[in-house]
Amino acid sequence: MQKDELLKFFEGIKTEEDLQRMVNDRVREGLYLEFKQKQDSRNGQLGDRDKFHFSRALSGFANSDGGILIFGVETRRKDESAKKLKLINEVDEFIKSLKKIMINAVQPFVDQVLIEKIEKQQSATRGFVKCLIPASDKTPHRAMLDKREYYKRSIEGFYRLEHFDLEDMFGRRQKPLLKAITEVEPGSEPNADWKLSFIFRNEGRSIAKYYGFLCTFNDNIEFTGFDKIQDVSGLNKKPAISYENNVGVIHPNGVNHILGHLFFKKRRHPGKVIVQINYYCENMMPCILNFDFE
Repeated sequence: MQKDELLKFFEGIKTEEDLQRMVNDRVREGLYLEFKQKQDSRNGQLGDRDKFHFSRALSGFANSDGGILIFGVETRRKDESAKKLKLINEVDEFIKSLKKIMINAVQPFVDQVLIEKIEKQQSATRGFVKCLIPASDKTPHRAMLDKREYYKRSIEGFYRLEHFDLEDMFGRRQKPLLKAITEVEPGSEPNADWKLSFIFRNEGRSIAKYYGFLCTFNDNIEFTGFDKIQDVSGLNKKPAISYENNVGVIHPNGVNHILGHLFFKKRRHPGKVIVQINYYCENMMPCILNFDFE
């Protein structure tokens, strides 16, 4: 399931009626969904079992493809399907407690977790809790409140990672992650109406080496100048420029690096300038950035 599809699923669970529909339809737990009852639903305090389930879900979903944990639903033992709603008293306090222990529940910390209340009708203090746990780029994550184990998610539930799984995940962890950024602004060079700047930022965990890009345009553009980039239009049978660096590196410190500039004029044709950038570096899958401007 794609990240936006998981978010849409999460946002679609809004009311008690939505949860009751899951019970009526006997929705089963699966690769992206886990139901849990609060250990003591009479108050908002975290029990040991609540901490255990939350910590394991953070690890298992983050190490996999992401998922949704819902507190306040009893399941059938036979098939792990939704059986009955179990209201949580002091639900706001319960949410505060979950957010408070997140930093200690899993290592490293899982980013962009959402924890929200599903309110009981006509009751502001009782309800249910839904947690969106996205897939992580910082795997593997350890469940610190569940015997400090590492988990992943399958259709049968969470399972503990074996040593060879961890070797593979740690081996894949140290990689660069380049992000391409562009800026279009009025040009200061003679005969240039506009300047297009090309910027890389490394948001990964390893240095980026042998990096570069190929940028192509539709015909609604006329090049007038180049700074540290090359015109390769003849090789590509369309307006195109390229950049490559086989000597330098970009460190994973989140700092922007300006690679070069293109100076250009727009042709008199109506319509937009359409741009596609294919960018790459060693140990990273090639990426594509598409955009346009008037």
